[in-house]
Amino acid sequence: MTLEIKKTTKLVGNLKVDGTIVKTYTVDINEKGISTVTEWTANPELYAANRREMRQQEAEFREKRYEVEDAILAEIEAAELEKQE
Repeated sequence: MTLEIKKTTKLVGNLKVDGTIVKTYTVDINEKGISTVTEWTANPELYAANRREMRQQEAEFREKRYEVEDAILAEIEAAELEKQE
């Protein structure tokens, strides 16, 4: 019997209009910095009515995801360099 422990990171982004969740993004990032993205539109009418702003917020969320992925990759690279020393 073994215990396997993996470090993962999860980001959840809720796009809201006047407190109402319009769309939800979930990003699961594994220990290698690889993401799995799911999205769910809770209110298509509000999304359509606010599409331009929603897209801006989606881009901000995507940038945050990239920041987290890059940080994980930097940790991996630093650990590999330490092994070489």
